[in-house]
Amino acid sequence: MKRHIDYALVEEVRPPIYTAMKYWGKKPHNIWGEYINTYTPQDGVVFDPFAGSALSAFEAVRNRRKAIIFDLNPLTSFVVEVFSTCFDKQLYREKVDEIVAAINRDTIYRRLYGTACPSCKNQEAVYQHFKWDNGVIYEAGIECQCCKKRQITSEKLVMPQYVEIPTWIPEDTFHDSPSFSQAFVRRIGGTKYSDIWTNRNLYVISLIFDRIIKVKDKGLKLQLLYGFIQAIHLCSKMCVPRRKNANREFSTSWGRSAYICSSRQMEMNPLLVFRSSCLGRQSASSALENAASYLGKQPTVEEIRTGKRVASGSTVDIFYGIVDVADATNFIEPNSVDFIITDPPYGGLVQYLDLSMVWLVWLKRVDKRYAPDFEREITIKGDLVTANDYNRMFTAGMKELYRVLKKDGNAVFTFHNKDMTVWNAFLRSLGAAGFQIEKIIHQQNRRTGESNVANPYGTSASDFYIRCRKSEVVDSIVTDIDALENFVVQKAINIIIARGEPTPYQMLFNGLLAEVSMAHFTIDNFDNNINTILKKHIGTHFDLVGSAGMAGDLWWIREPSCIPIGTVPLKDRVEATIHELLRERGSASLDDIIGVLFSKYPNGLTPDVRKIDDVIKKYAYKDAKRWVYNGK
Repeated sequence: MKRHIDYALVEEVRPPIYTAMKYWGKKPHNIWGEYINTYTPQDGVVFDPFAGSALSAFEAVRNRRKAIIFDLNPLTSFVVEVFSTCFDKQLYREKVDEIVAAINRDTIYRRLYGTACPSCKNQEAVYQHFKWDNGVIYEAGIECQCCKKRQITSEKLVMPQYVEIPTWIPEDTFHDSPSFSQAFVRRIGGTKYSDIWTNRNLYVISLIFDRIIKVKDKGLKLQLLYGFIQAIHLCSKMCVPRRKNANREFSTSWGRSAYICSSRQMEMNPLLVFRSSCLGRQSASSALENAASYLGKQPTVEEIRTGKRVASGSTVDIFYGIVDVADATNFIEPNSVDFIITDPPYGGLVQYLDLSMVWLVWLKRVDKRYAPDFEREITIKGDLVTANDYNRMFTAGMKELYRVLKKDGNAVFTFHNKDMTVWNAFLRSLGAAGFQIEKIIHQQNRRTGESNVANPYGTSASDFYIRCRKSEVVDSIVTDIDALENFVVQKAINIIIARGEPTPYQMLFNGLLAEVSMAHFTIDNFDNNINTILKKHIGTHFDLVGSAGMAGDLWWIREPSCIPIGTVPLKDRVEATIHELLRERGSASLDDIIGVLFSKYPNGLTPDVRKIDDVIKKYAYKDAKRWVYNGK
């Protein structure tokens, strides 16, 4: 019998291969690796039609499986091509140093960024950054290679005016999309992608790019471009100074998955950022060097192009292509894929292709294959691409996945979206394609970025892993509102009874969403439906007994007598589990503890991982990276 994953897994720290490049919504590598290892036989084939950062392909290689990955975003193909090159660290460093040294000698660069060091008075220091507020520089950072210091100056600066740029720059205008709002265009100061950078920064970026594209070795050129695209968004007008309490006054980020331009900006020196992106701690060099040891080999790859199908029994590790999922059977034999795992587009939650244009406008100069096709992107963009368009394209794609998956194969989709209309469209598409939902797992993500910190209980901090199988019978969607009401009330009661304690609304939501989805109810406006249904039964089935802050009201059942005698509240069970684990093992890592809790208390019972530190501290003390039992 096939082994299944029926509970949340613990996300591990990402290795360098996954930390260098910015990409939105990266999935937990080890969790995806575990799914691939569980549901794909040795030398079997994994298919990811929305591959994004290509994580699924690399995890397939690491687990000795074959991978087929598609994505309309050319950035996916670029990443695969970078990591299939042979990496010579010494040669790479020498070429980076050569480019940096040449631009350091450029007289215009010295005029734009050169200054004297306030400490040692060395005249070869450079400005590391400029901080702007409403068009006025209020602070600058200075870096000196002579005394090895970074310093801040708040002196009034008079900066050089516009300079002519002698090398190529992208002249593309913003394409038609709601991503480029009027406010953004006004603040950025133009309608071209080149306007995303200041004239000064664009001058330096173009010099770097010009030197990279003249490199004759194709592999080395790709590796340098990989460092280049990690740098250029950090030198744009979209970056803002970090908060004072972050204690990171010399760094910035493009923090939101959107085209934004604040009145406060941090203009970074592109040459310094490029060198750091190529050779620093979380750099292209560290990623490329880590790849060989992490993957266990240099992957063999083959691009899928029109008129060419994936060869059955091939020894190629990764087949990849800039391919629309709706064309899957043009390239893949029906019933040939062992396992599908993918993170499909969540409506218009993140406009991946729009955002990637920051890099693609440069990459397509190197290779026209990297020019994106916006017409076939599965997304929602206001009136340009409606929810109906999304549903139609997504359903067509799901039908293709159904055709290529083996009869006994499984498909796992990760999904989250606060717009329940999109969630419902997603479920309808699965059903229309012929997929039967076997299991939905609420998976808390621990390392997905700033959105988790801002909203620790919401869907931004979690995914639902939806495991499906092929079915000959298409399940009908249940639309009976009375049936939905009865189902929700009973399942909510069951969740609260199972927890044995007042339950935050968000925990009920997570548990109910999985239950309602597996029961094939329509869930348009799900959150409001649940609120309406549950509130309707306050005073009959439920009572509100307090607040859990951001997690919402605490819900309790009106008749606690229906809870079995001897039921221990969930928080006490969780504490007892932690205590027992520490006592038996003597010590444990945080990941060990969370792993046990996830497996023992799935979905609606899963405790929030941010709440368990206080419990652990009662029974253990921290020693390096482990918690050591204190004997209490």
